[in-house]
Amino acid sequence: MLRRTFSTAKLSKPYLWDKLPGEGVQPRKGVEKLMGSLRANRFSQPFPVNTTPKDRFDVAIVGGGIVGLATAREILKRYPEKTVVVLEKEDQVAAHQTGHNSGVIHAGLYYIPGSRMAHTCVRGAELMYKYCEEKQLPVERCGKFIVAANEGEHAQVEKLYSQGTANGVQGLEIIYRDQIKEMEPNVSAYSALHSPNTGITNYWLVAQTIADEIRESGRGDIKLSFEVDKMETTKDRKVLVYGREPGQFGPVLHVEAANVITCGGFYSDRLAKLNGGNYRANRIVTFRGTYYQLKSEYRTLVSRNIYPVPSGGGIPVGVHFTPTVDVRRGHQLIVGPGACITFAREGYKFFDTDLFDLYEFATNLAFWQFAFKNFTLSMGELYRDLNKSAFLRSGQKFIPCLRDEMVEPSFSGIMSQVFEPGGGAAGDYIIERNCMDGLAINLRNAPSPAATGSFAIAEMMSDIAADDFGWKQ
Repeated sequence: MLRRTFSTAKLSKPYLWDKLPGEGVQPRKGVEKLMGSLRANRFSQPFPVNTTPKDRFDVAIVGGGIVGLATAREILKRYPEKTVVVLEKEDQVAAHQTGHNSGVIHAGLYYIPGSRMAHTCVRGAELMYKYCEEKQLPVERCGKFIVAANEGEHAQVEKLYSQGTANGVQGLEIIYRDQIKEMEPNVSAYSALHSPNTGITNYWLVAQTIADEIRESGRGDIKLSFEVDKMETTKDRKVLVYGREPGQFGPVLHVEAANVITCGGFYSDRLAKLNGGNYRANRIVTFRGTYYQLKSEYRTLVSRNIYPVPSGGGIPVGVHFTPTVDVRRGHQLIVGPGACITFAREGYKFFDTDLFDLYEFATNLAFWQFAFKNFTLSMGELYRDLNKSAFLRSGQKFIPCLRDEMVEPSFSGIMSQVFEPGGGAAGDYIIERNCMDGLAINLRNAPSPAATGSFAIAEMMSDIAADDFGWKQ
């Protein structure tokens, strides 16, 4: 007779008949009617799974991008007694912004001195280099040029130099045509800001490594395919977080947590709505960035990040050239991205459309104020997204030898951005506090350089959580 035995040890993959993440104990009245209570109880016992009792945690982090994961890791490091769960809508972590970007470790040049972005970018860059080196993840401090194609653009180079210096960025220098040619023979420019501490990594791989740390801590869990759709408080001041597998009506999943921190990327406004945040104050608009990559024989066209000076408007930094250490991109040199409005929050292709997303974007007054103030820029981004030749002309402005036949399609990424009344792109991270009567915090605006600054943002979020939630170390 064949006997089947089961171990209670941690399983690398759950059995298909195990309970779903967060499902808990479900009513079995129908089974009881058919089989009787004793048999129903025996029949419906789940096989052992590795989880905390009744899916109760000290902290629930909603959002499994690099910022949410880094925040979970930081809390686990600081508080050895706390349990943390990360709830992620997709079937893997880092599925969206974290996994679809240039992979640049920014030095901290573009951000207003004294802002959260400036502080977390500069500190976060060093923490990111340190983490990648400790974990033996691919990383390279390759440097960066921000180039002025002509004398008229040189004032932008001077401004970025002053701003970066004020932010504490080390090693900055302004160089001119002859030195540029000496260092990058294929680049043609009047001047450039040289940032030797800018680098590249694979943020998707960094996120997977953080996720492994969380799982292996013994106090952390990550629940995938858990799309949060409701949050409510209990009588004893806990938060019940409900969700479902994306696209499904059930079963209803749930976890209980003492506190909640949302790091929801381009769903951050909708998550805030669920826990009493001011949904309309900081609504998300998403932009698609399309990338091309140099064919393998042209991958050494440049050896470092080459960026134009900012084009204005607060959104695109312009089409740029970035070496990669990402095996998913074949370690190629990528060119891009643009910044074209999407008609769906997950609109990785031009014609991807979601009617509800489209309605929200169409009724976002702050975005339309931005679009009309920057009409030429907005139309240019739309045109470049549809026209490869126009896209490449942006790069030919400072790398004249670039030709259509040298590049091939690569990938697309989505960037989320909050616009403020009057049409300005929010220039700093927005943190919403004291939601759900002081039990929840929302990170509402976290565009680039959030991946670079993720470990420093995690420190900042943990500091705020300690203040708001009364945590003691």
